[in-house]
Amino acid sequence: MPGNPSRVVDSAAAYDRYAPGYDSLLSENRINAHMRRAMMAFERATFRPGQRLLEVGCGTGDEAIALAVLGCDVVGMDPSSEMIRIARAKAAAAPLRGTVRFVAGYARDLDTALGDEDDASFDGGYSSFALSYEKGLDGVRDGLSRLLRPGGVFLASAMNRLSGAEWVLSLASIHPSLSGRRLEASTPHKVGSVRTNVYCRTASELARGFAPGFQVINLRGLPVVLPPPYANRPLLRWPTLITALGRLDAHVGGWPILRYLGDHNVVWLRRSGGPPR
Repeated sequence: MPGNPSRVVDSAAAYDRYAPGYDSLLSENRINAHMRRAMMAFERATFRPGQRLLEVGCGTGDEAIALAVLGCDVVGMDPSSEMIRIARAKAAAAPLRGTVRFVAGYARDLDTALGDEDDASFDGGYSSFALSYEKGLDGVRDGLSRLLRPGGVFLASAMNRLSGAEWVLSLASIHPSLSGRRLEASTPHKVGSVRTNVYCRTASELARGFAPGFQVINLRGLPVVLPPPYANRPLLRWPTLITALGRLDAHVGGWPILRYLGDHNVVWLRRSGGPPR
């Protein structure tokens, strides 16, 4: 049944519908691909083989599987049963050195979805672009506080309320509403043929959402100089420009001021109560 692009649906329903075409997004959208490569590089730099990790919002499993190939033991969760089905099929065919398991569940329901896990059973965790679908972060924070060991790191990327590149784009195109929409309590976000709500947060709002159980130890924007992913199509005629801006972004994403103005915030949060790692 064709989707209604004006209809706002739950994120699980949106991605159940979109799941069969989800992986093609990275081949079609070079900005999304840049963001995924950056997050996977951050994950490889943050975690090490042998660690047990939790992924919140695993999608079709690429990041969890990549870490399991390197020797990590990963549990990935996602609210979309179709995304989980595809992830399990991929994992069955992958040459894993570690282990990977996928379960269905919303980020806010970590304790329910992973109720069989012991307290402090994970060395660390991560979430790529998934927390923006959560209206509140209390359930995520409380679940991670139980599941992550003291001193463990949680790496997360989430949509920023203050996107510098989007401001420039909105002024250049004489569409000020582009930048203003992130200031609303929620923003409709197109997923294939339907829409779902996302909740944008500044870096400070994201940090407060995880306090007091977690402390920010690093922060950067992603991307900072590249425009948001929806600008991919107009830029396709200049592929070398996308490549050049992507390389620049890797250098300046952590600079003062710029680090707060990315399309997404990327934060490294340390679970309180343990020694630095």
